[in-house]
Amino acid sequence: MKIEQIDKKFKFIWNKLYHTNSLAKITLEEFEQIVLAQGLIVLSIKEVTFGLNQNIKAIKLETSTRTAIFPREKLEEIDMYIKNIKPFNEIEDFWHKVDWFCPVFMNRSQIYSGFDVVKLKIGDQKKLPKKQLQERFEQAFSTIYDFSNIIPVTVQILPNSIAIAKHLPVIKEAILAFYSGVRITAIASLIPIIEDILNTIIGEEGKELDLKAKVHRCISHARENIKIDHITGADWAPEDFVRIDVLKVMNERIRIIELIGDWLQNSFYEDTGEYDNISGFNRHFFAHAKSEIWQNQSNFFRAMGLIQALAFIECFAMKQSKLSIFAPIPDQRTKSFHIEVIACLNSQHIKNVFLQRMQVDNNLPFNITATDDGWLRKSALLSSQMNEDIIKRLRNNGWQCYSFSEPEKEGEYITIQAFKKEKNIKIALLYCCDTCNKIYKELEKTCDYILYLGPPYKQYSYAQGVKKHVGPLNAWLVPN
Repeated sequence: MKIEQIDKKFKFIWNKLYHTNSLAKITLEEFEQIVLAQGLIVLSIKEVTFGLNQNIKAIKLETSTRTAIFPREKLEEIDMYIKNIKPFNEIEDFWHKVDWFCPVFMNRSQIYSGFDVVKLKIGDQKKLPKKQLQERFEQAFSTIYDFSNIIPVTVQILPNSIAIAKHLPVIKEAILAFYSGVRITAIASLIPIIEDILNTIIGEEGKELDLKAKVHRCISHARENIKIDHITGADWAPEDFVRIDVLKVMNERIRIIELIGDWLQNSFYEDTGEYDNISGFNRHFFAHAKSEIWQNQSNFFRAMGLIQALAFIECFAMKQSKLSIFAPIPDQRTKSFHIEVIACLNSQHIKNVFLQRMQVDNNLPFNITATDDGWLRKSALLSSQMNEDIIKRLRNNGWQCYSFSEPEKEGEYITIQAFKKEKNIKIALLYCCDTCNKIYKELEKTCDYILYLGPPYKQYSYAQGVKKHVGPLNAWLVPN
C-alpha cells in the first residue's frame, strides 16, 4: 500500500473519531478495530503524550509501514493552546518591530534584564512608533549579549559546531578586536561568515539557491526535525496539529527558529530599497558598500547573537550535529578567554590615555577611524580639565561658578561663567590651539577668556583678529 493511501486512511480514522466526539473516551481495543477495518496491519497501539513538554495525550499507532498519532483532544479544546495564542502573537509582533529575534543560549531573566535597562516590555510595540522602539531596544544589546553569554558560548559551544567551528579563530579575534577598540573592523570580519554557515547547514543541495531561499531551506530542515520530535517520531499527525501557526504557539523551539528565519529574510537579507530599520545590520549595505549605515557599533552584538542563533538552528537542521541548546556552565576555557578580553579593555584604556596626552602636548591631530572620531575622549578631557583645573582655580580666588555648559562638538570647546562681587566673566576652553579662526571669532562675542589645552601652536594665525585674551590654560592667571 502506498504512503498516500495509508495517510488517507489515517485521515479517515481521525475524522471519524473527531466528528463522533470519540477522541477522549475510545479504548485502545475499540481503536484497533477501527484501524483493522481500514485494512491496515497493526504492529502496536499505545497511549502516549506528545508536544515539547509531553503534555498532550494521544494514541500512537504503528503499522507495518507508517506510524501515526491521534490526539485525544480537539485542538480547539486544548487550554494550553487557546490561552497562548494571544500572548505568542504579541511576543512575535514585539520581536518583529524591534528588528530582532528571541536570543538563544540564555534564560529569560537575562533577556528581560536588557528590557529593564531600556525600560521596555512586551506590548510597548503597540504604543511606541517603530523607530523610537528600535532606538530604545538598541541600547539593550550590550546587556543581553554580555560577557556571561558571549564568552562561554564562543569557547565552549561553537567549537562543537559543524558549520561554525572552522570560523572560530576569526570570531575570537573579532571579539578581542572589538574590546581593543577596533570595533567596526570586528563587525566587518563577522558578517561574511553568516553566508558560509548557512551554506554548510543546507549542504550541496542548496548551493544554487538565492539567499532568501537558502534561509527558507535551512529553517524548513530545522522545523521538520523539531516537528518529528514534537509528535514523538510519528510519520503522520492530524493536519491541524502540525500547521506552522499552531506549532509556533505550542513549541517554543519552532517559535524561535521561525523568528530567526523571518528576521534573516526580512531584515538581514532584505533588499536595500525595502530596508527600513535603524540598525543598518543588512548584508547588502555591507557587501555592496552602498552606505555606512551598517557601521553601527551595536551591530557587533547583533553579529554575535546571529552566529549563536545559527548554532541553535544547526542543532535541529543537521541530524549529525552534537550541539547542546542549553547555556554552558563556564569552565577553564571561559576563564582564560575572559582574562584575554579584560586585558584588551585595560590595554585600550592605557593606550588611549597615552595617545591623548602625547597629541595634546605636541599639538598633534587625532587620527579618525571608522570606530572612533575621538570626540568622546576629547569631551571627557575638556570636562575633566574644566572641573579639576579652571573651576578649582576660580573658587580658590573667590569666584562663584555657574552656567556650566556641555562640551560642544563643533569647535571642540566647553564654557563656564563666574561672578565675583559685581563682576561677571565667561571662559571658554578649547581642546587645542589650532582651532579654526571662525570659532575664535564666535567665542569672542560672549567670552572674556579663550583658553586651550596644550602649548601654543601658531596662535597668532588661528586667533587672528581676536581682541579678547587667548592663551594656553597652563599659563592663565585667574583675575582678581
